[in-house]
Amino acid sequence: MSTPAPSPPRPRTNWLLTSLEVGLVLSVAGIVFLHLNPFWRLNEAGFLDPQAQWWNFAAETLTGIGLLLVALAVVGSVAAVVSRCFASRPSWPYWVVAFGAAGLVTWVGFNGFTRDFDARFEWNSGDGFKMFRLQGSEPGATAPEIPDANWLWTSLIKIQLQPQLEGYFRVIDWQRVNGHIGVEVGQIIPVAWPIALGKEGESLEDPDETPLMQAADKGDLQAVQRLLAAKAEVNARDQSGQTALIRACRNPQASPALIKALLAAGADPNVRSRNDYTALAWATARGNNAVVQLLRHAGARP
Repeated sequence: MSTPAPSPPRPRTNWLLTSLEVGLVLSVAGIVFLHLNPFWRLNEAGFLDPQAQWWNFAAETLTGIGLLLVALAVVGSVAAVVSRCFASRPSWPYWVVAFGAAGLVTWVGFNGFTRDFDARFEWNSGDGFKMFRLQGSEPGATAPEIPDANWLWTSLIKIQLQPQLEGYFRVIDWQRVNGHIGVEVGQIIPVAWPIALGKEGESLEDPDETPLMQAADKGDLQAVQRLLAAKAEVNARDQSGQTALIRACRNPQASPALIKALLAAGADPNVRSRNDYTALAWATARGNNAVVQLLRHAGARP
């Protein structure tokens, strides 16, 4: 008696496998494209070039479509396995999945398709991200439980956000960055993107910034005098190459008394920042004639 020919695979099974394969390919391609963005640069206004943003958007779209296909394939696979246990009515698991998906989409429609988080990070060019965590965006909110409990969810968010943040850090040419940025994450599919990256949506802290620079930046004469009396390093530089004197002169209302205090403490009026600006260049650009005269008297050169 001849052996019967094997039956061909079920069409549904083929569809699920194809969806899973295509989804994985698209997801990986999207992540790779995020790492390969060739348009990381600033425009003339000092903001992130729109081409870099469009590239990231396209890559995120690929990732989102891929993750959606993977999710559908996984859920469909569960339905396919269950349907084999009910040979008389094999289609009911698929109807359950369909109604469940419709209910989930309806719920998301009422509650919003995205959820806002605040991503906090510590990064350096040598080690990458030393710290990266998400927390609720509302003031005083604590970190949500889901990222701690679901390592896969957290990992998917990180591999989408970190390449974009690293690309921007390299554009501004900082070697160390602490800060935070608003993030939107899909409610169902964990597609994530930073809000207004490169458009002042991020809050970055320079670890090289000193309290004296901060006080000079704010024009706080009393704080500057107190820090100078405590022997603060007056010519220390931040990652942009700016000293406390340069940062004070960026302020159009810079106080001559504050500038005098810095100069008397040994501030070098001829230090140039990485963008080739000196304290005198800033004071001149701001039209602060009193400060310009003080700097010239101290030997400042254009």
